[in-house]
Amino acid sequence: MDPIVYVSLGAALAAGLAGAASAFGVGVAGAAAAGVVAEDEKNFKNALILEGLPMTQSIYGLITLFLILLSAGIIGGGFKFTANTPDNLVKSAILFGAGLTVGLTGLSAIPQGIIAGAGIGAVAKNPKTFTQGIIFAAMAETMAIFGLVGALIMIATGVGLGG
Repeated sequence: MDPIVYVSLGAALAAGLAGAASAFGVGVAGAAAAGVVAEDEKNFKNALILEGLPMTQSIYGLITLFLILLSAGIIGGGFKFTANTPDNLVKSAILFGAGLTVGLTGLSAIPQGIIAGAGIGAVAKNPKTFTQGIIFAAMAETMAIFGLVGALIMIATGVGLGG
């Protein structure tokens, strides 16, 4: 397969999977937020903060997309892996792997949205549980952070940010 296919798929998987999961997670938490705000508008601030937590995975996906495209030279000056050599195939496969890693760990936005939704309900009943709700939701975020760190290591050591 041509190296640009691996690079393009890696970038698309990073942003696409993480973005879709974030949308789902925010939707789940948003449904809970709408319910508690309808009962009492004072719940808006806390509900909004908790609802926004699953969006971070899409940010990780977007960062990875840009790093993949930058490393391959698509951003900033011409695709660097034009020749179908074993070295270029390996580098493009590493970029694919980095994107897949962030995309798959970005799926943690779905359970994070479920947890955040439960936290929104808890905060509506007892506002003192706000911090605990954030901590519970942040636990799901940890996997996405690990994925981003792994992808950064793959990109930096396997390809380099300059390609």
